[in-house]
Amino acid sequence: MEFDAFILIGGRSSRFGSDKALADLGSVTLAENAARLLGDIPECKDITFVAANETQFAGAEMPQNVIADKNPGRGSWSGFQTALSASKREMTFVLACDLPLLSKNLLERLVKAASDANAIAAVPLQPDGRLQPLCGMYRTIPVLKAVEETIGTAEHLPSLISFVRELGSTIVGPSENTSPDEFLNVNTREDLEKAKFLRS
Repeated sequence: MEFDAFILIGGRSSRFGSDKALADLGSVTLAENAARLLGDIPECKDITFVAANETQFAGAEMPQNVIADKNPGRGSWSGFQTALSASKREMTFVLACDLPLLSKNLLERLVKAASDANAIAAVPLQPDGRLQPLCGMYRTIPVLKAVEETIGTAEHLPSLISFVRELGSTIVGPSENTSPDEFLNVNTREDLEKAKFLRS
């Protein structure tokens, strides 16, 4: 099943101290690594970065087209909504740039799960038992409608984890070969150094 992919690079990176998307993972930045992961999947037809605003990466050389949050100020919800709004295909893959240890196998299993089950969404279950909504395949139109309804009516936005649960998403569990560090989230410089070590 063909899909458009959107990589969220607009996080505030308050604990990191600078834009995480440009952080050096060794031979690539976090943003470039995410783009390569998705670009290796044949069904991926287009990759776009989603930044917080028009100027965030204005001076940076980015390997893909960059668009800005259309409805800023709502954290991950903003990037999620922007990605779905900009997608031109029935299915949309949304990926945060700060998950550098994800495997191609996991991404392929998410794509397959969404296709096989004709699912509204397919999201992974981390080894710690939490869902990871910012690494998922989504059926563009119905999920965008649900996102916009939630943003428009919720006094306090729920977590994206609870949102994808309520959608009735297909849950993709860890495989036998899943590393306990596959979902390492780079929030600090120490996390980045750990990711570099584990990739080497």
